[in-house]
Amino acid sequence: MTEQEIIEKLMETHEEFKKLKAEHAQLEARLEEIYSSKRFFSTEEEVEIKSIKRRKLQLKDKMNEIIFMVKKGELTL
Repeated sequence: MTEQEIIEKLMETHEEFKKLKAEHAQLEARLEEIYSSKRFFSTEEEVEIKSIKRRKLQLKDKMNEIIFMVKKGELTL
């Protein structure tokens, strides 16, 4: 099973994975919104950008952990 197939199956069957993926997508949309609005950012916007990127990375790490568990057979789909 490819990683993409695992992700698709997790999206169908694993509630936590779905929530992580949805939050990641929302944060990505927020980043795109911020970046598309201007070229230079206030200090508050810079802090928000860094915070969003940090949270996105945490979510990605957790999703990858779940995928790895499936690949190792520790989590069944």
